[in-house]
Amino acid sequence: MTLVALTAVHAPTLRKISLGALRYRDASHASIPHVVSFSGGRSSAALAFMAAEEGLLRPERRDVVLFANTSAEHPGTYEFAAECTSRLELEFGLPCFWFEFCTVEDAWRGDYHRKASYRLVKPVPLEDDPDGYRSRGELFEEMVSLQGMLPNPHSRTCTAKLKLYPSHELLAEWLGGTAGPAHSGHHWSPHRCATPGCEPSTDDVEGATVAGLVDPERVARRYIRNGGMASLESVRQRAAFLATHPPARPQQYWANFTVAPVPAVREGAKPAPMRGPNAAQHVRLLGLRADETGRVDRVLSRTLYAEGATTAACTVKTQPPGERPYFPLHDSGVGKDDVADYWAQRDFDLDIPTGAGNCVFCFMKGTRQLSELVTTPDFRRRLDTPTDVSWWVGFEQRHARVIPRRGGGGTSRFGFFGVNKASFQEVALGRPPQDDRYASGTPACDCTD
Repeated sequence: MTLVALTAVHAPTLRKISLGALRYRDASHASIPHVVSFSGGRSSAALAFMAAEEGLLRPERRDVVLFANTSAEHPGTYEFAAECTSRLELEFGLPCFWFEFCTVEDAWRGDYHRKASYRLVKPVPLEDDPDGYRSRGELFEEMVSLQGMLPNPHSRTCTAKLKLYPSHELLAEWLGGTAGPAHSGHHWSPHRCATPGCEPSTDDVEGATVAGLVDPERVARRYIRNGGMASLESVRQRAAFLATHPPARPQQYWANFTVAPVPAVREGAKPAPMRGPNAAQHVRLLGLRADETGRVDRVLSRTLYAEGATTAACTVKTQPPGERPYFPLHDSGVGKDDVADYWAQRDFDLDIPTGAGNCVFCFMKGTRQLSELVTTPDFRRRLDTPTDVSWWVGFEQRHARVIPRRGGGGTSRFGFFGVNKASFQEVALGRPPQDDRYASGTPACDCTD
């Protein structure tokens, strides 16, 4: 543990930061479960602690804190998030769940394929516990192998697929009062593996050896048949990589992933609906500050549209219609300096150098800033992980799509910075195009939105 230890010598000169009462837009919101989106940063952590200290969070209401692991966080983020989790659970009895994106196999239209799912993980490294979190970019590799394209400034799929969608699946189970995430994936055993090209898997799922039923060659042929333009070899490689992962994720139980008390399982419990007119209502507390009004307005606008959805198909995918977002820091006038003062009065803090951020080489920072980070004095880089720019270089080279240009005349390259734009190789060498539209940075990533 290398968290920054603070002595609070200057605490007497710092003002007390308080949220005050939540100003509910509807009185009924006070009685529905409250969900804190914890990004692993200072603002959302301050929100969680202040809300707990001031009695705004109540475990008996099924209130919960969620941390989405992308496998690309700074080491200091993991340490800080683990300390926050421990204190919130032990001191306030608030369950804090860490979760990750994963894929499993399932049947669709008479054939098997990989689909997105999620799993609960413990706030300890995978190297120390088989149920621990991943931190070497594994989830990026799995996500991109499934979707066949890199996230970029115009399609931030890392936010949607690694954070938002898995959280919706988790909340469906939690709000439904189940014992935990149900089994995800198929239940086939090796002797039933009749699909051509199917090879038995040695992965252990619920105590039994099961077979992987997705054949990479069939996946490639189906892709071409459906008009895909990427190379057949790249499709085979992605499918083969996914085939190395377990075909299913076993039943998990809340009580195994938190030391806080877990509410009793409801009789006849099943996942709550997250879409359509009967979507489960819950309050989502977001750590957006008083100096982030633009982000608050965007979330509220999206919420108004989502609330008007009358069917499961007519909705905003990233915004469940039953979600009621609130911004206690923003509404209480708490800004960036106030958050800094709050942590200056505590005995621990986030240990991340200025400019590094939770996701050090996030493509949203802009190529110029990323090039500067390459030469910044050591900020606890770990080789072959997303805290090392060479990881991003290799990842982009493996997964950038190069396809024939529409109308002929060469090819188009789809990388982290869009079509035919800068590459992480140029960033690593300190030579990104100076006239590139993303040289000086892009709009805020909004990962916590």
